[in-house]
Amino acid sequence: MSSADCRAAVRAIRAAEFGAEAVRVARPRSVLGIVSSRGPLAVMLRVADAEGRLVRSGTTGVALLERPRFARLPPQARGGVGLRLLRLVDRRWDLLVFAVPPVLLLTAAAVMVLLTVVRGTRPSYAIVGLAIAAVVWVSVFMTAHVVTGSRMFAARTKDELAAESLPGFNWSMPLAHAGTGDEARLLRLAADRMEQLVEHHARRSARDSGWEPGEGGQVREVLVCLTRGATTASMRRVVAERLHLPYGPDSRVALRRPIGPVTAYREPVKAGGGFFLLWIGGVAVIVAVLAVFVADVEQQACGGAACAERPSTYATAVQWLAWHIVWQSAPGITAATWQTQVFGWLLGVVGLTTVAVTWVSAKLAISKHDEMLDDLKFLPSTRVLLMTVTDTERDAVLRTVPALTGRSFTGAVTTYDLGTIGATTLRLVQCPRQGSSAAQHTATEAIRQWRPDLVIMVGYCYGLREDWTREPQQLGDVIVATSIYDLDPRIEHEDRTEYIGPRPTTMSAIVSRFQAASTDWHRAAVRFGPLLSAQTLIDSSERRDALKREFSRALGGEMEGHGLYAAAAEANVPWILVKAVSDWGVDRRQHHRPAEAAANAADFVAHAVALGAFDDWPARQETTGPTDSR
Repeated sequence: MSSADCRAAVRAIRAAEFGAEAVRVARPRSVLGIVSSRGPLAVMLRVADAEGRLVRSGTTGVALLERPRFARLPPQARGGVGLRLLRLVDRRWDLLVFAVPPVLLLTAAAVMVLLTVVRGTRPSYAIVGLAIAAVVWVSVFMTAHVVTGSRMFAARTKDELAAESLPGFNWSMPLAHAGTGDEARLLRLAADRMEQLVEHHARRSARDSGWEPGEGGQVREVLVCLTRGATTASMRRVVAERLHLPYGPDSRVALRRPIGPVTAYREPVKAGGGFFLLWIGGVAVIVAVLAVFVADVEQQACGGAACAERPSTYATAVQWLAWHIVWQSAPGITAATWQTQVFGWLLGVVGLTTVAVTWVSAKLAISKHDEMLDDLKFLPSTRVLLMTVTDTERDAVLRTVPALTGRSFTGAVTTYDLGTIGATTLRLVQCPRQGSSAAQHTATEAIRQWRPDLVIMVGYCYGLREDWTREPQQLGDVIVATSIYDLDPRIEHEDRTEYIGPRPTTMSAIVSRFQAASTDWHRAAVRFGPLLSAQTLIDSSERRDALKREFSRALGGEMEGHGLYAAAAEANVPWILVKAVSDWGVDRRQHHRPAEAAANAADFVAHAVALGAFDDWPARQETTGPTDSR
């Protein structure tokens, strides 16, 4: 990414609707209080691009990824001297802003003193001005440090704690800016890049340890997105729709779960004391910088022989300052200058604040912080596999669920990654042809590859009840199968046909959730009842009438349901069929509306998922109930 590209991206970000807020999220305040903990945004983007953490989409669309604090940068990504210097500016910006100006001021004062001695002239007031400026600079930062620590006493919600803590222990996305219509794509690219970086690092680490990584590994990392780091309302809306908001609609964090078939994922947070460690680190930096200044002013004041009991060396200055943090005088060391006395007094205030910070940090680690961990420990994640047969059914699902994020070509079948709605992650698989055998093979392979918690077959079927007097069926009505009747296994007698196939029932918990979703979905009627399933395509009034007489409760029929049932029962995965009426099993040339029916079925399933019908779905339950009767 060139400097011009960085500047253009920064201008676009700052000019966005929530650009200023997003930049503050990406560059939070450090423990020193009045300076950001990260470098200028352009530097952040350059470093992230060099390390592979910057995701670009379009001309100015960018998403910034951050590694967990404990994750080491791979050696191949460290780069040359230029990149290392930029990384230093990015990661140590607060230290540089705090330390460099007073060091330069003191250096300039020392040079002026040296020139005065060499030339034999009177000392200039500029020397005093430089020294005072250095003292004021450091004093301002120390005061801000104390004020920042005092904010620990303010009550904070678990949401605020999560926004502070989670990005330190997880991969995170603190900044996202996309053009109109490109938001979902940017979010997908960011998630994909995170998984690529994690997988690449894991494989390299395994090889370095003498282990040859094999195929089939899954990324278990949770991506933490800071919602206020999105620069536009549309980007924030996409994040809220696609990801899990653990603290409600206005949550400061949104979590993207692993979409692969993982049995668990890496613990999102380690408990306790994060701010305390940052605070102690800030105090150590202050002491280290002040020691340089104290040693210099004391050396100039004492003038050689009288310096034995003064903090006139770096070591004695550090010792003197450390004792004043705990409100004690350093044994055998006495300061003479007013500047050193001021710093000692300020460090005493820092010591008092440190006691309070220690107590509050411990309290947070034990109580609220642990409560936040409990909220995230059982992060809900349901994997739902949608299954279609015809291109019309597939296209209806892809149009209805606009969160299409990619395709997986791994294994024997191709699956479409439809993204996440609420706490439900969706994938779509299409059978290569009609019939139960193809459905069984496709379902078996897709279940083996992705290990879903629930399989829903979505599509169209023929109806059998258009002649009901009370509520006759209409083309486009949705049928949720409470059971399926397998018509293929049968015995042909002289005077009748005996159907001996299984009649598995759908789990009542699945049916009840679809019933609840149907109360506020009004695109078409939703009916619940048995579906017939046979590999024979019905387009005969005689055959259709015979089925109506034989199966008086059946609402319709299709061709693939018992194949899905066989595969799902073998894998112990819950299943259901949701299909809409496209024809009546007769006169298909005149009364056949597959596109409308497929669209209705897909829309109803998407509606149920969007309502959260399966967000808390328990994995791996019993797949079938008792055999249904006619």
